[in-house]
Formats: sequence, structure tokens, C-alpha cells
Amino acid sequence: MNTPNLSCNDRSGTFNSGALASGRIFDARDFVTDESILGLQREAGYMWGTLRDEDGTLYSVMRRIALTPPGKRDDDRQSLGGKLIVVSSDTDRGEGLQLRKEPRYAVDSAHIGIALTDADTATLSSAPDAHGQPMRLVLNKENFSYVEEGVIDMTGTMVVNPLQWYLPGRDAALMYLTQTWFVEGTLMGKRARGFLFWEEAWMYPGGRLYMDKDPLHDAEYTTWYSWANMWQDGSCEVGHFLFGQKDFHVGVTAHSDGTVTSAHNMDAVITRAADGYWHD
Repeated sequence: MNTPNLSCNDRSGTFNSGALASGRIFDARDFVTDESILGLQREAGYMWGTLRDEDGTLYSVMRRIALTPPGKRDDDRQSLGGKLIVVSSDTDRGEGLQLRKEPRYAVDSAHIGIALTDADTATLSSAPDAHGQPMRLVLNKENFSYVEEGVIDMTGTMVVNPLQWYLPGRDAALMYLTQTWFVEGTLMGKRARGFLFWEEAWMYPGGRLYMDKDPLHDAEYTTWYSWANMWQDGSCEVGHFLFGQKDFHVGVTAHSDGTVTSAHNMDAVITRAADGYWHD
């Protein structure tokens, strides 16, 4: 029997930053409920992912949707603002990522609402009178769609079981819900495909990811890496690795055959590149 030694040096309720991770079912009601889960409230939802166009250019997209009324939002105190962000690889110089200007007229997330449109579907959309280019995001296992007018128009299906991980704490805690779709469509007027994630952070009241009441700070986390692969036979694998100090680690993967694996023990070695900022 493998019986690892556990730390006894942390306060009650912190569990030395030990985390749990598993698969779960897709339930659209989770995205619209105002009820707490494990005593936590929804901090924000995050629409993000990586896409590649027909010319081979790589794009990353991100939008944080906190459903915060415009008059109550302080952008200086947010982990991300309310705008759509798109960066792309620099195909001319072959290095770095460039912030794209095309999303500059996208509607602010403060003007986006969410509703349960049927038992299996949650829809986020901008208000009809909102300033800026409208958006619409349909969260459904088989009929996902994401439109940011003039920028992104993608449809797809969920490729693996949704995943979740939970980091407990007495003063700060985090439950993270994640699911992944393989998508195809148009991006910046070109055909593109890739993976998009809808993820939600659930925290104590007043918590903000990376900023306030965030247990990742207490765990002194050093890396958070997410990926999605589609193999030549059409199968997919999605995973998330997080690692830090104390007993904090998350290693959870899901495969399109229905398999979900969570690591009980992890170790990580990070070798920095010569510039000191990135890894080799």
C-alpha cells in the first residue's frame, strides 16, 4: 500500500491546498443558476480557445463574462476587462503574438445576458440596444455556436466529458467547471477550426480570479496548462495540469471514448528559457 505523508502545518479547512478533480455531466442549468455550489458563487464565465485558419495562422480568443451591471464594474479591479480579445501569430516575422484590432467594436460583456433556452441549452447574448457589434453564444453539447459579429462565427460539438476541479480553503476556495467543443467556421473572414472552452470560476462572495480571495495564491501555484488534441483517427483528448506548492496539483484528462483520469500524485520540473520569462 502506498501511503504518502501528509502535511499537518496548515489551518483547519485548508487541507494544505490539496485539490480534487473529476469528470461530471453537462447540465445547462448550472450556467444560469443563482444558487451557490459548495457555498461558492459564480465569479465569471470565460469563453476562450485556440483556432487555426486555412493559412496556418494561429489565434487565441478570450472573453470574460461576469454579468456585472455597468455601473458596478471597476475595470481596474478585474482580472480581465469586458471586451473580446483576439491575438494571432505573426506570420510576417514568424514570432510572437499580435493583438488584433478587429474586435475593437465588439459589445462589452456588461451588456450580455444569459437564459436557459431549453432543458439542454444555455444562451448568452448581447442586449438588442447594446452599443457595439452583437454576440451570441449557445452552450449545447451537440449544437454549440459562437458568433461575434464581424469577427467569429463557429459551430461545433462537445468532444469529451466536461471536467471540474476544486481547491478548498478557509478564506479562499475555487471550483472550476470546464467543457470543450471542437469547432469549425470563419474567423476574420477566413475558414478556421480548433477548440473552444466555456469555463466558470466559482468562489466565495467577493472573490475574483487571480485577484481577491483566490486560493491559487495561497497554494503558490507555478503553472496552469490546458490543452486539446484531435488525433488522425478522429479521437480527442483534453486535459488540464496545475501545479504549485504545499499539496496543490491538478492533473485531469478526458478522452472521447468517455475515459476520465485524475492524478493522485504529481511532480513538475520547469526549465526556463534564456530570457527567463518563458519555458523551454
